[in-house]
Amino acid sequence: MSGIVRYEGAPFVARFGWYAGELMEKFVKSLAEKKLLATRCPKCGYTIVPPRIRCVKCYTKLGEENLVELSGKGKLLSYTVVHTIPDGKGGFTDLDKPVLLGAIKLDEADSTIFAVLGEVEPEKLVEGLEVQVVWREETKGELADIAYFKPVG
Repeated sequence: MSGIVRYEGAPFVARFGWYAGELMEKFVKSLAEKKLLATRCPKCGYTIVPPRIRCVKCYTKLGEENLVELSGKGKLLSYTVVHTIPDGKGGFTDLDKPVLLGAIKLDEADSTIFAVLGEVEPEKLVEGLEVQVVWREETKGELADIAYFKPVG
């Protein structure tokens, strides 16, 4: 008998838990209070959202004492229009309505986040557009608390 395991049938789904770390846990829990947290490096000043335990620029160790709150405002760097989503079976499903997804540089951060854009039509999107976070009506301390980003004003 060989050491190879063969599987035929539906796609295999691995079910497991994954702990993202203490800083990411604080980031997610802070969303319930409608707060966006980042880590600011005490050595080089680089600010990254979501928080990390190491500075991505100089690799300095970061901790809870390096958490800072962001305003939730930023600038749109780029965007795409999403027409399909993975179906969980190796294929794609068409969306009833396309979704706008933007790359956003928050004002007090050096990194970029990706989020859904709302209250705007694709033809109104331009590089540098000022945007702000829109919170879900009832926040629960989960990533979905960020409903989307919309143009400021």
